[in-house]
Amino acid sequence: MTGVLPRRLSAQAARPDAVPTGLAASWYVGLTSRQLGRRPVPVRLFGRDLVAWRDGSGKPVLAGRFCPHQGASLALGSLTDGALRCPFHGWRFDGSGTCVQIPGSDRIPSTAKLATYAVQERYGFVWVWYGTPTPLFPLPDFPPRDVDRHRYIGFQYADRTVGTARQLLENAFDYFHFEALHGLSLDRTEFRMLRDQSEASDNGSPIPTDAWLGSWFEGVATPGHPIRDPFRWLVAKSATFAAGDSFQVLVDGWPGGQRFTGYVDGKVFYKVLMAIVPIEERRTTQVGWMVTPRGSGLGPRTAFNMFTLFGQYRGGSTQDLPVYNNTEPAAGTLRAWHDNGLLRFRKYYQSWVDRVDPAFVGGRS
Repeated sequence: MTGVLPRRLSAQAARPDAVPTGLAASWYVGLTSRQLGRRPVPVRLFGRDLVAWRDGSGKPVLAGRFCPHQGASLALGSLTDGALRCPFHGWRFDGSGTCVQIPGSDRIPSTAKLATYAVQERYGFVWVWYGTPTPLFPLPDFPPRDVDRHRYIGFQYADRTVGTARQLLENAFDYFHFEALHGLSLDRTEFRMLRDQSEASDNGSPIPTDAWLGSWFEGVATPGHPIRDPFRWLVAKSATFAAGDSFQVLVDGWPGGQRFTGYVDGKVFYKVLMAIVPIEERRTTQVGWMVTPRGSGLGPRTAFNMFTLFGQYRGGSTQDLPVYNNTEPAAGTLRAWHDNGLLRFRKYYQSWVDRVDPAFVGGRS
């Protein structure tokens, strides 16, 4: 099982480490909650072979996959009262990664321990901290999948790509590609970087200052003629949910994910939680939730908004992913006037790449 998507168990043989270069210290998604059941689960994350399970209290655990005894894959093992049992000689490991039992021996070596990662389970995902022994900031919240869950309806999504985490995240700050790639014709646009977290309060609780970056983008869509130029007309109507002339997008996030609120003429029409699954070098998955307000019920307007939101997601990802999959980031060195937000993001992102401690990228021992 690699990252979030595959449903079948992959080969258990160890694969060489392929740690993604330039990956920021941050919270990332490791797998979905529903993937954790009665058996340990193999996970490929951060270029490493890992194993996940639930401990005796039901909390998720993520650790190195191979037994420190003779290297057997613990993903082939079993669970007993939340302890992971090696299939080869029966060594047992608890939720901290510590060996708690060796059959036939009363002595347990102090080095009999698995490297583990700090994890949290929220919004249907198991989130994993990468880069330092302990998290440097708390996992940001997303009210539509938490305290405001009853007010929204939506869907979960996942897209694989060979693009990097930075590429996927900087896309939100590269507003000019909305016109150039996605064909959104605009009469007027405004893009600005936000000054502080208070400007992003519609997205959720404030993210700590040095881990936060946000932007605001708005435009007036030019619909064109539905017969003479149907594609342009459809894109414009989709951007405004056929409910107005202008749209606005509020983005804020942390080094491993983002939150969005989309408006039409100032009224909230959707919210998005986007996160990254960094499987290994040039193997990434972007996952998340897209939701729209339920309104007074599940009537035609809500159904139309859901249909339009799904269409925006599929249309956008269909155009973005081939670009990610065929981009050589090192080749792009020239800049245009509209790249200011993109460059601001890259500087911010690099500051969190620089915080990665090489001694701890393989988890806590």
